[in-house]
Amino acid sequence: MNIEQALQLDGAWVTPACDIAVIGAGHAGCEAALAAARLGLKTVLYTMTLDSLANMPCNPNIGGTAKGQLVREIDALGGEMGRSADKTMLQYRMLNASRGPAVLSPRAQIDRRAYSETMKQVIEREDNLELIQAEIISVLSEPIADSNSAHRVTGVLTRSNAIKPCRAAIVATGTYLDSRIIIGECQYEGGPDGLFPARGLTDSLRDLGLPIVRFKTGTPVRINSRTVNYEAMERQPGDDKITAFSFENENEPLLDPDDQLSCWLTWTNDQTRHAIMSNLNRSPLFSGVIEGVGPRYCPSIEDKYVKFPDKQRHQIFVEPTGRNSCELYVQGLSSSMPEEIQLEMLHSVAGLEHAQIMRSAYAIEYDCIDPTCLHLSLETHSVSGLFMAGQINGSSGYEEAAAQGLIAGINAARSILGLPPVVIDRSQAYIGVLIDDLVTKGTQEPYRMMTSRAEYRLLLRQDNADARLTSLGYEIGLISEERWLSYLLKQKQIEQEIERLNETRVRPCDEVAEVMAVTNSTMIKSGVSLAELLRRPEISYEQLAPIDAQRPSLPHPVTYAVEVSIKYEGYIKLEAARIEKFQRMEQKLLPANIDYKLVKGLRIEAGQKLEKIRPASIGQASRISGVSPADISVLLVYMESLKKQRAHSGTVEVDES
Repeated sequence: MNIEQALQLDGAWVTPACDIAVIGAGHAGCEAALAAARLGLKTVLYTMTLDSLANMPCNPNIGGTAKGQLVREIDALGGEMGRSADKTMLQYRMLNASRGPAVLSPRAQIDRRAYSETMKQVIEREDNLELIQAEIISVLSEPIADSNSAHRVTGVLTRSNAIKPCRAAIVATGTYLDSRIIIGECQYEGGPDGLFPARGLTDSLRDLGLPIVRFKTGTPVRINSRTVNYEAMERQPGDDKITAFSFENENEPLLDPDDQLSCWLTWTNDQTRHAIMSNLNRSPLFSGVIEGVGPRYCPSIEDKYVKFPDKQRHQIFVEPTGRNSCELYVQGLSSSMPEEIQLEMLHSVAGLEHAQIMRSAYAIEYDCIDPTCLHLSLETHSVSGLFMAGQINGSSGYEEAAAQGLIAGINAARSILGLPPVVIDRSQAYIGVLIDDLVTKGTQEPYRMMTSRAEYRLLLRQDNADARLTSLGYEIGLISEERWLSYLLKQKQIEQEIERLNETRVRPCDEVAEVMAVTNSTMIKSGVSLAELLRRPEISYEQLAPIDAQRPSLPHPVTYAVEVSIKYEGYIKLEAARIEKFQRMEQKLLPANIDYKLVKGLRIEAGQKLEKIRPASIGQASRISGVSPADISVLLVYMESLKKQRAHSGTVEVDES
């Protein structure tokens, strides 16, 4: 539908134009709208209800394994999630604390209402950004000639037939598209948390040629804290040391460790198993009622018992949802069973024998797209100016959504400003891994970020996200001058301290012998540098203090970065060499208009996959399922022949890689 056709609708009218329309105000939509507005583009953010902005319909937490890295990367680029999370933390924990720095992941329980209100205030006060409660039912477009895209965005249409002309649109609809709630035999059209579903937009996207798929997710019961027996459960306190998500707050975290709320651990048992298995015929998951594909890494409790029949019990975490709320989230008890079975399961668990359900668990089915129809910029192949971000792309999780929203917002703005898109590769950030996985490989289930997906995770740590991405955020225009100068100071302190430790030498003496004894380390026989001692696995930076008289007073983030850099120097160099090889392949760019049918020697399957995904580089092409090393060799030969043809014809060759 174009604007002229939309004007034929009853009561249709045209509202003042904007540059970018963002559809959906979840975690993806909020980051997208803020990024676009902060880059100077007139932006409108649409949400079906202002009261659910940046809502957390599932877990009331931010961060976690690999997800914590995403939040810190979002912050390093100038996004908002980390700052809002810092302001609304209830409890903080660094996951995998007993393991190496590559897999350390910050995670925080969040006051979900406070988070929503905090993000709403940020958006309401942002220049160039208008927040509107309205449902978008159609993306308006017009065909364009002589272009790789069949159409270009011209506007969006609301349920009330208001037309908003725009130059780009970002679809960030979460799990609302034609969504259906399923609780046992009860099914009805609905969105998360009892909100309305989004109707009509799926048809508009399908008409624009986007491939639609159906996914499913779910959420556990919420219970009243006053009806819980805490003495029967194991207390899970927060960490004594809190690390902020935002680098702006890293030296002074906003949450006092003493103000943290506790989480609680309990377990299912044979009684739980009996309640589930004896009623499995009533589970929509196994009766065929649920058609959508669910998340592999966040299964329902009934799915766990079916897939892991030998496991005697499963963990249940009872978590606070707000500082001023009695509502508790029962993580691990996700289910689509009938409500009476949910109650039976709940009451079988130690500590929850008399728990009152405030919100029933449910499964939700929703429409999303096959993300292989996107460029790495998150713009669609078929519609110029149409970007997609968040769960609409088949991902799961608030952090994955926010990361995509930030990149979509940046690139929508840059497309209007006539600037090249920002594409973060797999060696730069988990954000790059996330987007590359979705766009290049697609997903057969709701995608979840994990550290194992990142080939270079020793360099993609949560602590060094600023070192990896702040300069890019500053170049884009989302990092302030004040923050840039603060970042430069931190990097200078790190460099100077590493240099000092390499140059400062100690000789055998009583003080050194005492440190060696305390750390169970072998006594030195001659003079060594402090850096050499720090490379020993059993010795930490802090333990060297008694023999380091000239040590300067430095913030913990600086000393931690110094320690990791020195201890893992050899591994980091090896990883850097691997990245250099990877980037050589990423720099071999493929022409945007290449006709793969003309590339002789390509297998039919490879040609079809390459034509569908339209990889930007040889590196991306090599990661496409169905494209073999032999196909890559054929492409390299073809690229070399193109290069020779251009040289022969006098055309300037841009890509010399």
